[in-house]
Amino acid sequence: MVKRKQTISEIEKMKYYDFMTYMGVPYFHIGGPRSTEELAKLCHINKNSIVLMVGCGNGFSACYLAKKTGCFVVGVDIASLSIENARQRAIEENVEMMTEFIIADAYNLPFREDSFEIIITEFVSQFLDKDMAFTEFIHVLKKGGSLGINEMYRDNIIEPQLKIKIDEAEAIFTEVTGLPFRMNTPDEWKHYFEEAGFSDIRILKCRPFQKIKDITSSITAMGGIVKITGLIFGMLKYMILSEMIRKRFLRLDKGKRILFNNTSTRKHVGYILGIARKPNQ
Repeated sequence: MVKRKQTISEIEKMKYYDFMTYMGVPYFHIGGPRSTEELAKLCHINKNSIVLMVGCGNGFSACYLAKKTGCFVVGVDIASLSIENARQRAIEENVEMMTEFIIADAYNLPFREDSFEIIITEFVSQFLDKDMAFTEFIHVLKKGGSLGINEMYRDNIIEPQLKIKIDEAEAIFTEVTGLPFRMNTPDEWKHYFEEAGFSDIRILKCRPFQKIKDITSSITAMGGIVKITGLIFGMLKYMILSEMIRKRFLRLDKGKRILFNNTSTRKHVGYILGIARKPNQ
């Protein structure tokens, strides 16, 4: 991946996801590669498909889909470093002829109406203004085309004391990432599809890492134990060198423990695979 060495002071000024991109973290969605494969199947992605991935980051899922299905993927992201890394990843994984990566804003996509058969987002739509983004998505989709999202959710009904804890975790993630982090309920996700004009809406609730093979496939996809160990030590180095980075990751760890380690709260959160179609008329 492209990685110009930065000073500690430069790194401290980075936003959270810019820093993670700089470190080379391949993806952020909690479902891992299996969830990407499941979403591809639900959207009927095959070797003839032309797919737009909005918020492609370092290009992990875009390259993964291209290799797995033989489709052509156009990845867009607002961060230039992410696009540089995605292009380099495509070369390293021998899918540069099956992918294209472009700097673009999700609210103003540089494509004509009816350009794509399928649009995918993973851990991206939850940070966006859904009304604006979904309206833009349906604009560039072909009639009969599909929007598939892989995003986090919270249950519609949660005990009051547990809701307070989940609200706290969301506030922590908002603070750390500098982005409006809120997990929508399945009903809310369905509403956003409906408001944008989509039909045939399906919302599937999923739990992260329910099987050992999910963990092992994620480790493999991230480059194996050696690469993951190197990434962890890289993070630890910056935590030791910078009090600001150390505090940021300690806060992040608290939010993760609330959502995923606490047996009472984690039963109320997970990720949804949402699929909908642009009407033919």
